[in-house]
Amino acid sequence: MNQKVLFLNPLKDYIDGLERSTPAGFQLTVLPAGTSVQRMCREAAETDFIIAGIEIPEEVFRAAGKAKFIQYMSSGYGQLPLEVLNDLGIPVAQMKTHSISVAEHALTLILTLLRRIPASTAALREGKWRQDLDEASYSELYGKTVGIVGLGNIGRWVGKVVHHGFGANVVFYDNAEIPLTVSELISAKQVSLDELLRVSDVVCVNLPLNADSEKLIGREELAKMNARSVLVNVGRGEVIDEEALIQALREGRIAGAGLDVFASEPLSLNSELLELQSVLCTPHMAGVGWENVARRIETVWENLDAVLRGEVPRGVITATKRAPEIQAV
Repeated sequence: MNQKVLFLNPLKDYIDGLERSTPAGFQLTVLPAGTSVQRMCREAAETDFIIAGIEIPEEVFRAAGKAKFIQYMSSGYGQLPLEVLNDLGIPVAQMKTHSISVAEHALTLILTLLRRIPASTAALREGKWRQDLDEASYSELYGKTVGIVGLGNIGRWVGKVVHHGFGANVVFYDNAEIPLTVSELISAKQVSLDELLRVSDVVCVNLPLNADSEKLIGREELAKMNARSVLVNVGRGEVIDEEALIQALREGRIAGAGLDVFASEPLSLNSELLELQSVLCTPHMAGVGWENVARRIETVWENLDAVLRGEVPRGVITATKRAPEIQAV
C-alpha cells in the first residue's frame, strides 16, 4: 500500500520537483494555497506524512492523528505551534539545507560593504570616474577579525570561508555548547559577546529567534563596536534592536550594515534603513537558490524513508524524535 503524503500550503518552487521525484511506494497530494481549513483538516486526518509550507493553522496539525512525521519546509520555525506539535507525539523536522546559500549571501554582504560597491556604482552612473575617491573608506577582508554571533551550521560555513579563503581571523559567541573540534576546524576562538563586539571588524549574526536572542544586540552592544566595523544579519531581524541600529548608523558610530532579515517583514518602504547609504537590504532571500531547492526536495524523501526505517529524521525540532508506532522498544 502506498504511503499517503500531503503537501499543505505548498511553496510553488517545490511542487513540480516533488511530484517528479516521488519515489515508488508514496502517493503525493498537493493542496494549493487558499485551500479551506476544513478540507486541510479532512485530508490531514487520513495522511501518513505531511509536508508543510508556512502558516498552517493549528487545527490542521491537531487533525493529523495518523501522521507518522511532519516535514516543515522552512529553516526558521518560530511561527510553528511547538506545544501543539509536541502534544501530537510525532517527529516534526525543520529544513537544514540552506547553510551554504545563507553563508555565501552573508559573505556577499560583507564584501559589498567593505568594498563600497553600491556607492561606487552610483558615482559611476553619475559620470564620476574616481572623483573624490576616499581610499580610507574602502577595506579588505584579509587579516580582519570576523566575529560570528551563533556558530551553528551557517556560522561555521561563514567561519570556514572567511578564514581559509580570505585569511581573516575568526572569533565567535554562542550560548550553546560548541564542541572544541568544531571551533578548531575553522580556527575560531570563543569569546564573550562584549569582547566579540569590541575586537571585530565584521560582526555576522546568524542566530534564530528565541527568548535568549531577542534584541541581543541593542544600544549598549552597538556602542562597543568600532567606527570602521560593519554588521551583517542573516539570522532573524528581532535579534537586533533596529531603532538602536538606525541611530548608530545615522551617527556614524559603525561603518555600515548588511541586512537580509528585519524585525517586521516585509520591510516597510518607509523604513529609514532603505534611506541610509551605509545600509544594504535584501528581502529575506539568503537561503534561496535552485541548488537549495534540490537539496530540500532530496531531504524530504530521505527523511520520510528514515521514518519508515525506524530512524530519526534530520532536523527534528520536537521532543518526539521517532514515529511512536515504529519506535524501537
